[in-house]
Amino acid sequence: MRLFFKSSLLIAAGMVGMTATTAHAQPRTISECAETLAARGFNVIDKDIDDGLYEFEAIKHNQKWDVKMDRQCNILLERIDD
Repeated sequence: MRLFFKSSLLIAAGMVGMTATTAHAQPRTISECAETLAARGFNVIDKDIDDGLYEFEAIKHNQKWDVKMDRQCNILLERIDD
C-alpha cells in the first residue's frame, strides 16, 4: 500500500512538471541554416538577415535560387531566381 501511494505521488508530480514546462524552439544561427541548405544540395553563395528572416542566394543544378527561412531553419520560400 505504501509503495502504491509513493508511486501515485511520483506520477502526479511528473505530470504536473511536464505540463508546466513549455517547449520553445531555440533560434538557430544563419550558418546552421546554411548547412541545412548545403545538406539539401544547395551551394550557398550569399546570406543575409532581413526582417527577422534568413535570406540566401544559392546554386543548385546550375540554377540560382532564392531561399528564405525562419530562425528555426524552416523554409518559407524557395524559388528559382530569374
